[in-house]
Amino acid sequence: MAFLYVGLGLAMISGISAMMQIGNNINNLSLLSSFKDNEYYQSSLPSYDRRIMNFLNNYSGLDSEVCIKTKENLSETFYEDGEIFLSTGTQTPSESPLFLGSCALVNRELKHRVLIKKSSDGSFNLFSCYLKSETFCPYELNK
Repeated sequence: MAFLYVGLGLAMISGISAMMQIGNNINNLSLLSSFKDNEYYQSSLPSYDRRIMNFLNNYSGLDSEVCIKTKENLSETFYEDGEIFLSTGTQTPSESPLFLGSCALVNRELKHRVLIKKSSDGSFNLFSCYLKSETFCPYELNK
């Protein structure tokens, strides 16, 4: 019987020791990736995107007028239609099906570009970016 207690005691000590080692390992972890702090997050653009998404989530008009109605909803800031790209004949230079049929709005003062596209489930997708030197978002490049 005493042998059983010693065995259980050793198992408890081993378990406690293992938990302490795991705790030390977690405390000493270094992050493999970090949050990318960029111009988008340092600006007011995330709040505009939330406002646009709120509007899109409640939008019940014609799909063909979604960008027009979104611009009207953002009337205190000036958003204009995105330019038409000669390479695709659309408001995005991308040939990706992800952006096919989307409309684009741009605020040059805020350096904000949004693409709005109707998804297959009937909701709207919003793609957004901070514009640096280009007139389109980096993820719109054809690769």
